[in-house]
Amino acid sequence: MYVTVENINFAYDERTVLHNVSFGLERGEITGLIGSNGAGKSTTLKTVIKKLKPQSGKITVRGEDIFSLNNENFPVTFVPDIPVYYEELTVWEHLQFVKALYPQSGVTVEAIIEQFNLQEHLLKIPGALSKGTLQKLMIALALLRQYDVFLADEPFTGLDPKQIHGFKQILQELKQQDKTVLISTHLLDLAEGICDKYIFLHDGKILAEGSKADVIKHCHLDTELSLEELYMFLTEGGEYHAYI
Repeated sequence: MYVTVENINFAYDERTVLHNVSFGLERGEITGLIGSNGAGKSTTLKTVIKKLKPQSGKITVRGEDIFSLNNENFPVTFVPDIPVYYEELTVWEHLQFVKALYPQSGVTVEAIIEQFNLQEHLLKIPGALSKGTLQKLMIALALLRQYDVFLADEPFTGLDPKQIHGFKQILQELKQQDKTVLISTHLLDLAEGICDKYIFLHDGKILAEGSKADVIKHCHLDTELSLEELYMFLTEGGEYHAYI
């Protein structure tokens, strides 16, 4: 596995949010972190980007503990669920700033502007952008970094159908580039169309992991289910056998 998360436990004060969370991510795959609001998806992603440090457990990338990697060479980029930006900087200045931090990324600011149709927004501050355009900026900034692992927390939020289509194309391009991709979402119809495998997270615990076909097999189900139906089966007490 290119990324491994092993027995992660995390608590805010005395409220445990993640309970022995373990999973692996491969290169050239898109994985969906599936769960309802409050399941622990955002907390899980924040541990992988080192924003939160688990009370126990280990996370590795390329076999190296993430907390041993310095920020300059950290191979993970991230699209947050809530946009993060400098209020006083324009779109153009944000792009230039991130590019200056990662000059060897191989992606040019000009190419990003063209890809996301940001030309008319370059002199605007982020607070003046629509929700969808602001989300596009967050994705664009993540792509400007130098990375092998692409994480996105509820990335479809605020995007219109055309923008969703464009983002799905970007995810497929990342897959073709052999990147490791993990997106968290509770929009199961969108996840089902783009993900190679899934991690089902509920109340801070992993219920199942694998492709939809593999999870159905491990649940001893004979009928083909939609991702939504499979999620409901697991969260309502359906049994998943990791080894059969």
